[in-house]
Amino acid sequence: MKKIFVFFCLLFLSVPLVHAESLDLPKTSTQVPATITEIQSVRPVTAGMNAYEFRAQTKTGEVYNVHTSDSAPEGIAISLKKGQKIFLQKIDGNPPQVYFEDVERTGALWWILSLFVLLALVVGLKRGFWSLIGLGMTLLVLFGFIFPSVLRGQDVLTVTILGSIGILAVNMLISHGFRKESFLAFLSTMLGFLCVWIFAHLFTSWTSISGTGSEDALLLVGDVPVEILTIRLFLAGVILGAVGVLDDVAISQTEIVHELVKADSSLSRRELFLRSMRIGRHHIASTINTLVLVYAGASMPILILFLYHSGNVSAFLNSEIITEEIVRTLAGTTALILTVPISSFIAAYGYSPNSLDMTHKHP
Repeated sequence: MKKIFVFFCLLFLSVPLVHAESLDLPKTSTQVPATITEIQSVRPVTAGMNAYEFRAQTKTGEVYNVHTSDSAPEGIAISLKKGQKIFLQKIDGNPPQVYFEDVERTGALWWILSLFVLLALVVGLKRGFWSLIGLGMTLLVLFGFIFPSVLRGQDVLTVTILGSIGILAVNMLISHGFRKESFLAFLSTMLGFLCVWIFAHLFTSWTSISGTGSEDALLLVGDVPVEILTIRLFLAGVILGAVGVLDDVAISQTEIVHELVKADSSLSRRELFLRSMRIGRHHIASTINTLVLVYAGASMPILILFLYHSGNVSAFLNSEIITEEIVRTLAGTTALILTVPISSFIAAYGYSPNSLDMTHKHP
């Protein structure tokens, strides 16, 4: 069994990574970093929205007078001040046209990231350290393999499935150690992974959605190859979003069975399954509610907007963008529900009291 687990890890690591910087995408303008040297005027437009006129200097010494109303006639909710770092959008010409694009946020993000890493290390100790390494591997797969490969024209669903399998295999090895429990949890997650794929296909077919009804998908129109904007992009998003939750459920149920066997090695496999399911049902209840709230929170603005304009619940639910969110949520949670008995069954029948890893070592 361990040989199969190693095979998946090596298969993923052998996939050549592609750097996103090498992508040849068309650009219609240039993003220019700059610093505000003078706020010339501030004019209220609507409640909480202001129009600014300011002078900004780029890193190369160029100075521009910028009116935010040129790019945002309704005003902006961001407060601008002297010395603030911003991004301008520059369109070449004679003279060049310059527009306010956004403020620079990377500095604040580094502080937030530092706080996150510090808490993970202080609270999680060695396990927290390895989980951060796993997170780094996940980001590497996403931005070094999955996203660049999709933009290069490779099939989005195939690439996402391969990348997700790689993420699971490597992260389970890094975070939970090279143990029998890791392999059993990996096998359970793969079956849960298959459930997500099946339910996502069934639900999208039953609801006749195109996968391009969301605002995010529409923003890609004209900027990426049209071949990417298919139902397979939506299915890939559903699968990728469910990977982390399935991993958590499979590991939890496998560890529960492991501890039950350590506590009482005389338990039958049937008893192990039933006892682990009692705990697993609590996990199902809490995780389903968490998933629904996560999806609702992420889509809260668009949900409120569509409910406001639709006028009634039936029209609201029938709109494609809302149906997509419902399918996305239910495909993942339905697979999650099945992953609990699947992982409990595999763990219960994959253990024998004489072959337990009683040292329970982690990396």
